[in-house]
Amino acid sequence: MDPLYRARARAHVGDLPPELMAQWAALALTRGYDSPTLRELAGAHDDPRTLRDLLTAALDELGTPRLNDHQTLWVMAHTHARSIVEGLISPEDGAELLWRISTDLGYPDQLGVFVNEATDWEYAWELDTEESRQNILQAAQTLLATMTTDTLHQGA
Repeated sequence: MDPLYRARARAHVGDLPPELMAQWAALALTRGYDSPTLRELAGAHDDPRTLRDLLTAALDELGTPRLNDHQTLWVMAHTHARSIVEGLISPEDGAELLWRISTDLGYPDQLGVFVNEATDWEYAWELDTEESRQNILQAAQTLLATMTTDTLHQGA
């Protein structure tokens, strides 16, 4: 998933705090993205509303589509799956985050494993934690391998 989609989604759900937006813009510039407003944002130290407006304008200039709530949830699902695979969050914590997203998306099949495993972590009396972690990791890898920007439009 394009990092610009992730930034748009994170900003949409409030997961990209204004105090980190200038850092994000500077990193985007070092990765080859460029626009006048992105450069302005990279050096900005304004109030939060101005920073959010600059981020929105920069993403617009870079051609990143605006996302509705449904699309934002799918991008966040991809982001959490990636965090599981990269070891940034534990499989069980990632499954719980994806369970919440699945609920908001109406329980799509692609997120079923995460719902099942997260409920097991929450409610099962006996749980093979290593097997569950492997199931979650494998499901996250599958989601990353199969999810495209076309997924954002399914069921919207």
